[in-house]
Amino acid sequence: MIKVGINGFGRIGKCLLIQLLENPKYSITCLNAPSILIDEIQDYLAYDTTHKHGIKIVVKILDDNTFQINHHVIKLFKERDAKKIDWVFLKVDYLFDATGAYLTAEKCADHNAPYIIMSSPPKDKTPTFIHSVNDDKYGGERVVSGSSCTTNCIAPMLRILDDAFTIKSCVFTTIHATTASQFVVDVQKKSSRSNRSLMNNIIPHTTGASSSIISVLPNLKGKIHGTSVRVPVVNCSLIDMNIELENQDVTLSDIQELLKSSKFYNTVYNVTNKNLVSSDFTTTNTPTILDINACIPLGNGKFKLFVWYDNEWSYSAQLIRLAETMHSFNNSIKEQKYYFENLDFKGKGVVCRLDFNVPRNKAGEVTDDFRIFSAIPTIKTILEQSPKYLILTSHFGRPKGSSPSLSLRFLIPILQKYLLKEVKFLEHGLTEKTLEEIKEAEGIYLLENLRFHEEETAYEKDDKICEKTVNIYKDLGDVFVCDAFGCAHRKHLSIYAMKYFEKPYGYGRLIKKEIEAIGSLINSADKKVLGIIGGNKIQDKMPIIDSLKKIPGSKIYVAGGLAKQYKKTNLENEIVVMSDGYGAISLDAKPEYINSVTESQLNVYDIGSNSLEWLKYYIKSSDIIFWNGSLGVIEHEDYKKGSLELLDFLFEQKDKTVIIGGGETASLITDKTGFGNVYVSTGGGALLEYLQNKVLHNKTLVGLEIYF
Repeated sequence: MIKVGINGFGRIGKCLLIQLLENPKYSITCLNAPSILIDEIQDYLAYDTTHKHGIKIVVKILDDNTFQINHHVIKLFKERDAKKIDWVFLKVDYLFDATGAYLTAEKCADHNAPYIIMSSPPKDKTPTFIHSVNDDKYGGERVVSGSSCTTNCIAPMLRILDDAFTIKSCVFTTIHATTASQFVVDVQKKSSRSNRSLMNNIIPHTTGASSSIISVLPNLKGKIHGTSVRVPVVNCSLIDMNIELENQDVTLSDIQELLKSSKFYNTVYNVTNKNLVSSDFTTTNTPTILDINACIPLGNGKFKLFVWYDNEWSYSAQLIRLAETMHSFNNSIKEQKYYFENLDFKGKGVVCRLDFNVPRNKAGEVTDDFRIFSAIPTIKTILEQSPKYLILTSHFGRPKGSSPSLSLRFLIPILQKYLLKEVKFLEHGLTEKTLEEIKEAEGIYLLENLRFHEEETAYEKDDKICEKTVNIYKDLGDVFVCDAFGCAHRKHLSIYAMKYFEKPYGYGRLIKKEIEAIGSLINSADKKVLGIIGGNKIQDKMPIIDSLKKIPGSKIYVAGGLAKQYKKTNLENEIVVMSDGYGAISLDAKPEYINSVTESQLNVYDIGSNSLEWLKYYIKSSDIIFWNGSLGVIEHEDYKKGSLELLDFLFEQKDKTVIIGGGETASLITDKTGFGNVYVSTGGGALLEYLQNKVLHNKTLVGLEIYF
């Protein structure tokens, strides 16, 4: 969901908010409207002289500065100084500035927001983008302009005509509806025309549309000239366009068919052959509506074209489309932007979020350091660029506040063993004391357990966030890296907040390897996929079984305790259930061979020899094997034999791609130094959730939204 804020609540701010109300892609989180009271919003939105939109509006006031409409819970602010609103803290991803007051990048710096869209042409070199014209060239710019309503009408027409027929010249006049900057009666001002009454006059006026057009269609420089007149109507404007094309054989019918064949027809372009007037185009979403009956063919590629637009409603619709384009780009896979090999670490303070949540026994000894070992390549690659310092951050366990038994200090000797370098401990965690410690920092540091601070896990809950703590994490470094795939399904401060820091960020080698490995499973066209799903909790495993069933050419082998619980239907030809096994009344009883696990009253604790041979047959017949969940109770010596035999067999399959899921399955592997064709994931729940999201919903993990 795209989270947006609106700054300014005049004509455009109002149209933006109303159009977003029923759009499930968007969530309006806050509104800055200095001149309105919260109990006035219902009537302000419901009644409008111009727009009879038919959208049902019911405002529910939650408190003195919060109201709700549909799924939008909106904070209301009444600030005239943008610096007093922390849009980032309010979870705004895209801010629509509808005031017309923030028209330079320097001025927009007052807005603490990740991305800002101006609702007017800029007064500096801020890049301008218009949906269907040049938004395909958007490259992640933070501050952009959506240009003007007139430019959003004329530029799409010029783009499509120039692409198809080549424009020689164009002179246009915008017959523009009045705006809020004009006056009801004559006033004493310096301007000789704009000070006159809007109710009784047609007023010649300037337009910045010519220069705005060139900013989005630079190839038309020198060919486009325009002016404007203001007329006494409250809304809807008309472009009178005199245009000459290089192709002299073009007819008006050709232009009409060109618009109708565009992929943007009925969104950006439209055509009317009815004898309509300006008010008939009120509250239309398309900004470029060609009036065929008003147009005049002049011969030899020359035309007088008349194009209608709702200068409020359709322009607001274009701004929303631009925000969607930006969001799509910023949340697509952009290896060049976010793979950390492309980040500059030299001389910088680097903060790297890793997953060091490793198992320990009662004596405090680490029983499996695979997650630490898997993070070492990322750490070494950063160090190769000679950063000023490197701070490693992680969580451990689920502490409620500071807890000495869950301190990360125990990791220091393990990290030093792998890195052969000194690692210093920042024992004060996310506090100002730590910021003081790193002022002259050099070398490698390990930060105390992130979960000693409530803000780490409560980041998405506004009422529990301490902004000071968030800013301390931001101030730890100049560049931020996340390589904690094992907890990437969590929207935690250290995982998710980096995109709001206005500092370079990316993800490490481990996450890249995880995504590529899972991608080979999902994008397995013409490959035979075998999913081996074990474990004991059927409710945990059904989503992954449903996901694998969606992959073409897949077969699923259900084993372990699941085999007794899984109820296979006659329609599930792609699913095989383990038939025999070993078990007993309890783990303390003597193991017995079970000929039929579904009919036996005994508990099933390991796979049977016959089922294991069939499983090996299916493995030999497959190209890609995904294994998640042990075949038995691997904590018990008598019941881990089947899982270990399967593991050895998988390592022998050199011509196949093998992916072993995290958690207990990965814990079977004692030698962590090299796996050849076998990929061992560091993610347990994260791996399964990522696979489910991608296959079933084409979505990513919440903690990876900043990248994908």
